[in-house]
Amino acid sequence: MSVEDDPVQLVGSLMAGFVDSRCLHVVANLGMADVVGEGPMPIAELAAELGVDPLSLTRLLRHLVTLGMFSVHGDQVAHNEASRLLRSDHPLGMLETVQLMALPIIWDSVRHLEDAVRTGRPGTLFHDQRGFFGYLSEHPDESAVYDRGMTSMTMRRINAHVPAYDFSRFGVIADIGGGRGHLIRAILDQTPGARGIVFDQAHVVQDAVPHDRLTAVAGSFFLDPLPEADCYVLSNIVHDWADDEARAILRAVREAAGTDSTLLLMEFVVPEGDEGFEATDIDIDMLILVGGRERAKREYDELLASSGWRLARTIPTERQTLLEAHPA
Repeated sequence: MSVEDDPVQLVGSLMAGFVDSRCLHVVANLGMADVVGEGPMPIAELAAELGVDPLSLTRLLRHLVTLGMFSVHGDQVAHNEASRLLRSDHPLGMLETVQLMALPIIWDSVRHLEDAVRTGRPGTLFHDQRGFFGYLSEHPDESAVYDRGMTSMTMRRINAHVPAYDFSRFGVIADIGGGRGHLIRAILDQTPGARGIVFDQAHVVQDAVPHDRLTAVAGSFFLDPLPEADCYVLSNIVHDWADDEARAILRAVREAAGTDSTLLLMEFVVPEGDEGFEATDIDIDMLILVGGRERAKREYDELLASSGWRLARTIPTERQTLLEAHPA
C-alpha cells in the first residue's frame, strides 16, 4: 500500500518530512555529489574526503537511498540520475537552489509558519525584525548563496519564458529586479536589434553578466527612479510582496514608462475554481519569508488596474504565465 493510500503512513511521512529536506541540504552543503565519482566509491573513502564521521555518513546515505538519491551496495556508494543533479557542474544548477533553501534564515523562519498563519505577517519578522531582504543585506555570505540560487532558478526558466514572447518590436528592454542579468541577456540574444537594462541593488548588479548591449543600473524600485524603456520585464518580483508593496512597484514602473510601453510579468498564476495549483509550496515560501503570495489572474487584473496598468493578455508557459499589460 502506498503512502497516498494509507492515511496513517501519509501523516507519518508529512510529520517527518523536514528530515528528508535536511538530508538533502547536508549533501549540498558538504559538496558530496562532486566527490562521488562516476563509479562506485567506498563510503569510508567518501567520509575521509569530506572529513565526516563514517558511521553517520552511512546512516545518512541509507536514508537518502529510500528517497531515491544515490545508490548503495554493501559499503559502496554511487550516483544515480537524481543525485547527479547536485553536482556543481550539472547544467540544471539544482545544487545552488538546494543551498538557497538550506540557508539559516530560511530554516529559522520556517519555525514561525504558525505565527505567520495566525497573524498574516511573514515568519522572518518573528526571527529578525529587518525581514528577509533586510537580513540578507547585513549577511553578505548568505546573500551570495541566495543570489546564486535565484540565478539557477532563472536559468531553468529561461528556456520556457524567452521563446514564448516576441520581443522584436522593442528597442529598449529593462529587467527590473533582474539580478545579474541572465534573463535579459537571453532576451537580447533572441532580439539582436534591442538594448537591455538590468536594474537591481548595487551589490547584485556589480556582478552583472557581460553583454555589449546591456547596461547595469543600481537602485531600489521603492526609492529610486526607474530607467526609461519600451518594455519592462519583472520576473518573479510581484509575488515577493503583499498588495501595497506590489502596487508601489508597479506604480514606479508606470511612472517611468511611456504611453506606448509594455509591462511583462512572469509569475505563477493560481487557477480559478477547483483546478489544482502545483506551486502551493512556493506560495507557502512567500508566506514564511517575505509576506508575498501567488495570485489568480483576477487578482493580477485588479492589482494592475490600481497601479495604472491594463492587463492585455496572458501567455501560459511550461509552469508559469506571462502577463502582458499596457498603460491604462
